[in-house]
Amino acid sequence: MTASEHKAPNLSKTGRKVTPMLAQYLEIKAQHPGALLLFRMGDFYETFFEDAQTLAQVAGVALTSRDAKSDHPIPLAGVPYHAIDTYLTRLLGAGLTVAICDQVEDPALAKGLVKREVVEIISPGTATAPELMDSVGGHFCLAWLSGQNQRNGAWALVDASTGSFRCGLEATTLPSLCQRHRVREVIVSENDPPDQISAWQTSLPETVINQVNSAWFHPALARQTLLEHFQLASLSAFGLEDPEREPAVSVAGALLRYLKSLAMRRPDQVTSLQFSPLTDRLVLDEETLRNLEIFQCFRGEKGPGTLVHHLDGTKTPMGHRLLELRLAEPLLDLKALERWHLGVEAALQARQLRADLRATMTFIGDLERLAARTASGRSGPSGLRQLGTGLQACQKLAQTFAAGGEGFEPMASWLASLPDLNEVSTRILATIAPEAGASTRKRGFIAPDVNQELDHCRDLAKDSKGFLTRLQAQERDVTGISTLKVGYNRVFGYYLEVTNKHLEKVPEHYEQKQTLVGSCRYHTPELKEAENAILAAEQRADELELEIFQDLLKTVALRLPDLRESAQLVAQVDLMLGFAEIAERYRYCRPNCDDSLEYNIKDGRHPVVEQLVESTFIPNDTTLDNSSHQILLLTGPNMGGKSTYLRQVALIALMAQAGSFVPARSARIGVVDRIFTRVGASDNLARGESTFYMEMSETAHILHQMTSRSLVILDEVGRGTSTYDGLSLAWAMTEFLGSGQGPRPRTIFATHYHELTELETTLPGLENLQLEVKEWEGKIIFLHTVRPGRSDKSYGIHVARLAGLPAPLLRRAEDILAQLATGDQRDLPLRQATMHDFGIAAETKANWRIGSSEAQLSLFSEAQRDALSALRSLDLEKISPLDAFAWLLKIKQQLDQN
Repeated sequence: MTASEHKAPNLSKTGRKVTPMLAQYLEIKAQHPGALLLFRMGDFYETFFEDAQTLAQVAGVALTSRDAKSDHPIPLAGVPYHAIDTYLTRLLGAGLTVAICDQVEDPALAKGLVKREVVEIISPGTATAPELMDSVGGHFCLAWLSGQNQRNGAWALVDASTGSFRCGLEATTLPSLCQRHRVREVIVSENDPPDQISAWQTSLPETVINQVNSAWFHPALARQTLLEHFQLASLSAFGLEDPEREPAVSVAGALLRYLKSLAMRRPDQVTSLQFSPLTDRLVLDEETLRNLEIFQCFRGEKGPGTLVHHLDGTKTPMGHRLLELRLAEPLLDLKALERWHLGVEAALQARQLRADLRATMTFIGDLERLAARTASGRSGPSGLRQLGTGLQACQKLAQTFAAGGEGFEPMASWLASLPDLNEVSTRILATIAPEAGASTRKRGFIAPDVNQELDHCRDLAKDSKGFLTRLQAQERDVTGISTLKVGYNRVFGYYLEVTNKHLEKVPEHYEQKQTLVGSCRYHTPELKEAENAILAAEQRADELELEIFQDLLKTVALRLPDLRESAQLVAQVDLMLGFAEIAERYRYCRPNCDDSLEYNIKDGRHPVVEQLVESTFIPNDTTLDNSSHQILLLTGPNMGGKSTYLRQVALIALMAQAGSFVPARSARIGVVDRIFTRVGASDNLARGESTFYMEMSETAHILHQMTSRSLVILDEVGRGTSTYDGLSLAWAMTEFLGSGQGPRPRTIFATHYHELTELETTLPGLENLQLEVKEWEGKIIFLHTVRPGRSDKSYGIHVARLAGLPAPLLRRAEDILAQLATGDQRDLPLRQATMHDFGIAAETKANWRIGSSEAQLSLFSEAQRDALSALRSLDLEKISPLDAFAWLLKIKQQLDQN
């Protein structure tokens, strides 16, 4: 039985009447069918029907039932309200949307059923509480509207925890955007084809994809949504009045409406919208992000194997999120890059100042998220005090820099531009008690001396409690009842309790209120008066605390633009100082970025691999341009370091344009607009796409999108098909990349097709490079050094030996390789393998069979070998044409018969 089966609010499909409470639940659940409804009942959030089964399975709580002895028991599961965040984390992690239904009136004052309403809906991508997010990194919800094909479209991106809101138009795919940012949830139109939704879900297994009302994407409605939220008459302030940008308006409006529908209120933390043009950043597609292991390793792990981990020297969550953004969208503007590199160099030289600033940074905390939660009215007392502490640290940061960093640009300008929020921080710290809890449910979060009436109420309640203690001692003396005590409960209030043993000593003016098994409870006029005073004082104190707190929240929310500006400026300073720290720690150099098409690296290193290997990392030079070094054709053995070299070339360019120093002795980089990588084999079996198809599809994308400023990294293209098909495609691709009629992007192509090295003599701009190795006593030594020239071997058998293949197999492989190396493998007969070749005794030969025929490694049948042998023995200079024809006819007949 599911909630949807209940058409009437108080009658189930079975005809059995339900309780008023359950009828209320069914009515509210019907309004939110797509969400798991947490229904507040006393100290628990309860779920029923299918929601209960889901909660039990995902959150790991017990599944029970209501009316267990009836014919139709109702599944029931619940979680304690005070531990709700723990269970919300599990539910959101499982991709569920959760509706929080709270009691919106005091149960003690309710007449009949307590009124309940859904106060908030939380989806995986719109959570704002820190405990509901798995890291300090970005936490995004994305709206996507596909263009004419799946490699372009309009997008909007919001981080509800910070209020960051952006949109754009881009020649990319939905998976690429999700790889580039920490997208937890995607909303798309309900009109998108089911097969496309399924394909996205397959490509994005960790991202929730929700379909919403298609009308939300209508340009007119979306535009109106944006205008009403920002209270504007035009979208020109955001650069969105251009008709060509209408799709961006559509997704931004749809996303804002979705956010508002979940929050059940206006999302006040969203105060601006930024349109991101394509021309201001280096674009990375999903393949490049994955191949370069920017945010996660090949197998999906995050941490030490990623670039973001090794470049993270930040001290604040805002700085970390800015690092993520810079690695996802590196800069193209040369002036901005020059400014960043200049600032990193200044910070690198000022070691003591850098250390002082970074020490102060540790006290700032997540200023951006704290400000957003305050603006949306969701901050608790401890969170608000953290905000005050962070703002105080910002002021100290500016003072520290002013004392020792004058003239260091751009940090000097950034810190001088910090809004003056000293009054706000002072008021917060003076108002919120240092020991304040995360919730207003715990009393005492307003500091003393903030409000005179509040202090009076607290003193009154405290004195009255002291009075009760004195009253208890007094009554014991007067009555002679040594065990008499003053107690309290919610039903009877304060009382005097006397055990049955002393009932004869109870004075006549005691008014009995309750009889227990071993005692009786009494009231006196004096006690009742004290009770009224205490309760009134405590109630008024609670009211005053909430009033003061809400007023403070509103005051701070009015400064949200200044708070956000402060967070952004601090993030920039933090990232710049972090880049300087990393540069000093790992010996990075300042890159020279310009508008040329040069790429010249001396002693370049892979920023991640050099930190993970136990041995000394071998640096290498790289020279690329659009003339004599336009294509570098790299050959060499597996395990020689080709993939590491390819990736380090791309990563150095990416790091430089992110504003960082780079792992090299020197670096000149003509700014790169796109980095394309095609590395390794992959497939998409769920979509019916083979490894080779994916290889060709990704390569086609590169060839269609590349420009003269692009950096193209290819590794083993053409290996997914037959040798001659693959070689032909690789050859033609190389010529296409170097064609004078095309954009001629800077390219490095690693390959085992040694035939391609011949192009050095015919294709202008192609240079052969090789990974150097040394052979010693039948073994190879990898030198990991790139030098001019070409490799004539792949050393595959040597690598197979290192991998542990059986020795007999390796000996046989060497034998076959030696035979193949003597001529064209299409015509060369191979000696049939014997049992001796594999070290198999003769008596076991009969057991060595595959199917019904003896296993052989020969590539030719006996008749074919005889025919080839006859052809070799034929003397073409002495035989007549007629005799040659007879010979060929005889050979053909012999082959046909076999």
